[in-house]
Parts: sequence; structure tokens; C-alpha cells
Amino acid sequence: MLKVPFGRLSAPQRLDRLNWKDFPYKPEVSFRIGYDDRGIHLEYTVDEQAVRALQDTPGGFVYEDSCVEFFIQPDPADPHYYNFEWNAIGTMYLAWRTGRQDPETAPAEVLQLVKTESSLGAEPIAERPSEGPWTLKVFIPLEALWHSGLKSLKGLKARANFYKCGDGLKVPHFVTWAPVSTEKPDYHRPEFFAELEFTF
Repeated sequence: MLKVPFGRLSAPQRLDRLNWKDFPYKPEVSFRIGYDDRGIHLEYTVDEQAVRALQDTPGGFVYEDSCVEFFIQPDPADPHYYNFEWNAIGTMYLAWRTGRQDPETAPAEVLQLVKTESSLGAEPIAERPSEGPWTLKVFIPLEALWHSGLKSLKGLKARANFYKCGDGLKVPHFVTWAPVSTEKPDYHRPEFFAELEFTF
């Protein structure tokens, strides 16, 4: 269980599980998470050998770029979860679903609610050697969980996982926070999510 603090960010959490032997490369990745009355705050720090961020249109295939992801199931009794995905310049993909095959992608007005700030700026980046760690700060307002109707996160016990990937890089990689026991890389497996508790 990860306790999510109110009004501040957690201590850095390492995102360092290698679950698939065919993909041995592991970038150095950590995240911090917190929340307030308005929503969830995230901060990722990534040190990888190469960086790519070609997608600059929300809703695109950001998982092909240098990408960090946050999947959250607000109500463990409801099989639906949200998959938030951002590339290194903050371009986002967001959907509500029960698995890989059934996404309801977020409408434009929901995508616009989520705020990002990347240390690499917002211009597209063709794959190049990394010049050092990059950071991505994210704010997810409650309204961006548009099917959940949440008015507060205080006391919520949700399930989630955090990921780093780069499907389209010269050295593809797939790293997770909570372990995923599948034969091939598959992040859309909520049975492997771990518990988040929003404390107060």
C-alpha cells in the first residue's frame, strides 16, 4: 500500500520492476504523489539513455515516445479504471476502460483539464541521447475522473499502478512500480494494481 499525503508530495517512490526478460533495459525512474481538495499531484523524474517525444497532439500514441503512465481504479468494486499516459513533453492520452480492448477516450474538454509541466519544454523531440534527467509535473483535477463523480479524495482507497515505457525507441523498455505477472508486456491488467490510500 502507498499512502498518498494531503497537501504535499510523498517521498520519491522507485519505479523499477523489470517483469519481462526480453526487455532488460531499466531507466532510472521515480515518482512522487500527493493530493489536495482539487485533485492529484504527480511528479516524475526520469534518467534514460535516450529521449523521444514526437507526439504533440493530445490523444495520440504517446506510449511510443519516452512515456510515463498512471493507471488508477478509484473504486475497487468497479472494474473500470483510468489510464493516464504522458510523453516527455507532457502530451497526454487518457481513457476510461475495463481492459485493453474497450477504451472510452476522454473528450477534449476533459483532456484540457489536466495540467503538465515538463523540464524539456513542449516542442517535439526526435530520438536523441539524453542530456540528463527530465521531470514531468502533473495536476489531475477531480473533474478529469469524469465518470467517477468524486467530490473529495480524502480517505479513498483506490488501486493503481505506475509505469515507464518507450515502445517506439531504439531500445524499447517496460518498467513498472507494482509487479505485473504476464507473459508479455501488458499494462492493462488491473488485477496487478496495488492499493493507494489517500490519507488525511
